[in-house]
Amino acid sequence: MDKYEVIRTLGEGSFGRVYKAKQLSDDTFVALKVISKRGRSAKELKGFRRECEIQRHLHHPNVIRMLDSFETENEIVVITEFAQKTLSTEFAKTGFLTEDRVQKIVWDLVSALYYLHSNRILHRDLKPPNILLDTNNRAKLCDFGFARNMSTGTHVLTSIKGTPLYMAPELIDEKPYDYNADLWSLGCIMYELLMGSPPFCTKSLLQLIRLIRYEEIKWPTFSSENCMSFLKGLLQKNPLKRLTWDEILSHPFVKGHIIISKNSTDAPLTRPLSPNTLQAKEQQMKDSIKNKHIKLPCSKTPTQEQCSGTTQNKSSNSKANKTSQNSSTGENIKKSNSQDLKNNNSKQNSIFPSKEESSQKSSTTFDHKENSIPQRTPGPERIIQNHGLNHVSPKKNIEANENVSQDSNKISAKNTFSFIEDNQPIETEEWILFLQRSLQEVIAGEMVSLTQIGQTNVLVSPLRNPNANSKVLSFVARLLSIPFVVKGVSEDTLVQIKKVYLEVKLVPNLVYATKLLVREHYENQDSTSSDSSSPIDSPLPKSETYRRLSELCDEDVQALEYIFLLVSHLVHTSDDFLLQFCDAIVVLSIYPLLGILLSLTCKRKVRVVADLLAILSQLLRKLPENCDIVEKILIFTQSKDTERNKINFVDLLRHSSHLLRERTCLFILLMSKNLPENSVKLFWDTNVRETLEALVYDSIETVRNAAELTVLEIKSKSFYSEGK
Repeated sequence: MDKYEVIRTLGEGSFGRVYKAKQLSDDTFVALKVISKRGRSAKELKGFRRECEIQRHLHHPNVIRMLDSFETENEIVVITEFAQKTLSTEFAKTGFLTEDRVQKIVWDLVSALYYLHSNRILHRDLKPPNILLDTNNRAKLCDFGFARNMSTGTHVLTSIKGTPLYMAPELIDEKPYDYNADLWSLGCIMYELLMGSPPFCTKSLLQLIRLIRYEEIKWPTFSSENCMSFLKGLLQKNPLKRLTWDEILSHPFVKGHIIISKNSTDAPLTRPLSPNTLQAKEQQMKDSIKNKHIKLPCSKTPTQEQCSGTTQNKSSNSKANKTSQNSSTGENIKKSNSQDLKNNNSKQNSIFPSKEESSQKSSTTFDHKENSIPQRTPGPERIIQNHGLNHVSPKKNIEANENVSQDSNKISAKNTFSFIEDNQPIETEEWILFLQRSLQEVIAGEMVSLTQIGQTNVLVSPLRNPNANSKVLSFVARLLSIPFVVKGVSEDTLVQIKKVYLEVKLVPNLVYATKLLVREHYENQDSTSSDSSSPIDSPLPKSETYRRLSELCDEDVQALEYIFLLVSHLVHTSDDFLLQFCDAIVVLSIYPLLGILLSLTCKRKVRVVADLLAILSQLLRKLPENCDIVEKILIFTQSKDTERNKINFVDLLRHSSHLLRERTCLFILLMSKNLPENSVKLFWDTNVRETLEALVYDSIETVRNAAELTVLEIKSKSFYSEGK
């Protein structure tokens, strides 16, 4: 840093800060992007380093040039050429630009995209803030945090990337996509420069998704014929109908003004595909779609439909808990217009399955695969990868070992989970704005979005992102809980919403979000060792642990409250949700985490404990064949020498919350009925017995009843009179 003199701050985001600086050797201005390592996981830092590696090799007049990069103990510093302003500031004052000015900017952007695609690089986050203007008003692309360098054999991607306002329809519909997604984003930027706003603009995420899917674009009426022809060619909802690169280069709106640099690959994305390559691409698309429908691991004996998250054909060991919802008839729910639009804005077709076909699939993975053709490794595998609504990182396959059979026979050799994690920065403020508006819509009765898998999947995606802060997680859980608490929601709508929640694996995603929220990141973990395989029963690195209770802030606790309140409700409405909860616990092997949560007995955290007790009690009541999950929680927490994660049942029974006292009594009763006595003895002692007996005289009737029932049922057990 002694080579540079920092002048002022240019911007700040979730990644860090950007400064204007002067290079002391020649007094030229540069931009310093400083990324703090504090609070970052090794995989996050690896993602930042990958971004640097991509940008280091880019040399084009319309791409911001990277001059240098280095690391200190606490920071990653990237030095790039300095640009005077962003494209957003160019039209901020007037609200739009003239067609002549837009045309010159489009020349620059097309030149930059052609260079990237020629070198098999997708930008995936084209938007005005990521376009800079130099002193000559030449546009330059920057921010390659979501960029992907596609290998020669990869033709399509599936992970959702980018900013929603500029996101292509195929990404919204979770379809495989290629470089055409960048061209759609370019069309959105061109439209915004001409009209003052993107083609589909709203603060509501759910409304935005509907607009992109179903609404026609309102075209400018004042632009030239060439301008309109080029714009419409980019903004085709069907990616197969968008302008090809050959058509772009020969289009009169840009012809003769594109800077073409020599590419460094023998298979540029800008070249028409050969018949064999086109066939391989179509096969990858089919494989990607098929790969999204991996079945869930079975719990003991459930049917295949249970494993894939459907609500039919429940196991003989499970009984449907048909709890009625407290909802009354009211306003009719608004219906979205799903009719295919005519003209050039019709939805994608051809090799892409229709929405109806997609909705008939039995299940989806917890997230979308990054590679078009998954690696086929023998035996069980779990894919731990980085992902979100802004995501991608290398996939790694974790081979099965003896811990699978030792842990539980729930995971079969054929059916496995796919937990895919996103370690890329998330636009927190943007997400909160979208979620707030969407929450207001759902409260007002707009439930249609939650009955559609694609739109619900978008809402669920932050649950897989470790960079999604507690506030974002709270909004997601609250939003998805609304249908069960507001009046006027019909029973048919609730049934459909629950089917969608099963389909998108909401409960496992909520469990996964809990793990990401509470786990502890190690800053000094070597990046080269971060990808080393861990045992199959632990998707976390061996060095990773969970935070202490004192380290959880109020927002963390609030997020946990909303998460477990929703999970508790869902597992009590259907055994299918309960099965998914069991499977998620087994695959993630988060028994110590549940022990930590059951130790949150201070006043501000009591709701989390109460709901978790209700969930585990429901597990013992409805699926006693999975009681080993509760047993492992006791083993992890009660048999350790350390007191850090120990569950104090006396504190739970003596708690000031009568709800907690009541649920603890019933939990002890169900454990005594379903667990081996040796496991019960892990927490049972004279203090527990005496406290339980004292509750028979509690001032609250429900607590008295629960205590009386528990004492009556377990008094005959051999351990009852024993003490430690």
